Amino acid sequence: MSASQSARIAAAARQIFGTLPNRNVRTGLQDLKKPLTGAYEARFYPEPIEKAAVMSQKACTMVPQYTSELQERRQAKLRVLRQRGKGPPKKGSGKKK
Repeated sequence: MSASQSARIAAAARQIFGTLPNRNVRTGLQDLKKPLTGAYEARFYPEPIEKAAVMSQKACTMVPQYTSELQERRQAKLRVLRQRGKGPPKKGSGKKK
């Protein structure tokens, strides 16, 4: 079998099986062949309600103030720290040069 025949056979095989020529170069094709997971992850991690609640508060002042559990936890911790005198300093009362 001559070199031209083997080249044509290799080209036909690449076209049939959808492979790339073996050049010992990293192409990242393995990652490209993997199925996309963006839609699945978007379903698994739904958009938090905080964004929608904040937008509705800006649009209408009649909506009661919404705070998430994380915000409430932070505020409670800050309250306790301030009672102990360990809270953040007031604006402008830091080191002065």
